[in-house]
Amino acid sequence: MRILSLAALSVALALALSGAAEAQKLYRWVDKDGKVHYSDHVPPEAVDQARDELNDQGLKVRSVERALTPEEIAERDARLKREAEEAALAAEQAKRDQVLLSSYDSEDALVRSYQERFDLLEQSLATARMGIESQEKSLADLLAHAASLERAGKKVPKGIADSIAMARRQVGEQRAYMERREHEKVALQAEYDQTLERYRQLRAAYEEQRRKQKQG
Repeated sequence: MRILSLAALSVALALALSGAAEAQKLYRWVDKDGKVHYSDHVPPEAVDQARDELNDQGLKVRSVERALTPEEIAERDARLKREAEEAALAAEQAKRDQVLLSSYDSEDALVRSYQERFDLLEQSLATARMGIESQEKSLADLLAHAASLERAGKKVPKGIADSIAMARRQVGEQRAYMERREHEKVALQAEYDQTLERYRQLRAAYEEQRRKQKQG
């Protein structure tokens, strides 16, 4: 008879106990009709059901959630995607808030910065208005000259016709430029209003935090 060493005996004993424990594992689940089942194995029709694993004393040692339906999986994935997008937006907003507070040490500094941008826009608009007035006057003079030639029964020279076409094109381009700048002005005003309001909120929260720290 072969005598096992102490180490081998310990391993054999551990394996035997493990096998015994495995054999004594019990499962509990509730079927779709609300009936509670107990078994030492999970039948195929119950593998997707939520269940508890019980030890040999009937105590729960582990729980297994039921399998999700395709609709629930799609809903879960959509929720996770939405939460990820919201977290990304929150992180981006926090970054913008930090930049806003660090860029302006006071509300007056913010107002001055935006006022400079408004002034530049107004200057470009004023220049465009003067350009349009000049080009429209040139166009009016060319048109009047062409009309006088036609009244006199003379043909309008090609050079004058070309100048009229060019003047009209330039007036159109300048008007389109002014319209773009006007849209920029409206957008800048909206940005300024939103930024100023956000800055005031952040600044108030910052001052409140400092006040509490001093009191604490």
